[in-house]
Amino acid sequence: MEDITHREIYDRLIAVENKVDSLDQKTDEVVKAFGAAKGAFLVLEMIGKVAKPILWVVGLGTIFVAIWERIKLH
Repeated sequence: MEDITHREIYDRLIAVENKVDSLDQKTDEVVKAFGAAKGAFLVLEMIGKVAKPILWVVGLGTIFVAIWERIKLH
């Protein structure tokens, strides 16, 4: 087994710390991206909840206009 100096151990430790810091930063970016995606899906869900009643109102309005036009023609 070869002798390893304290300096070599220290240099390896610094290299490992740099890799851990890099991974931590990348992980933080991924977590932020998932958070943003979660927010986007919440907005889409809210739009969907609002769109259903609006579509019902538009549909009923269209039916009313069609009936009204039919009555006007006769």
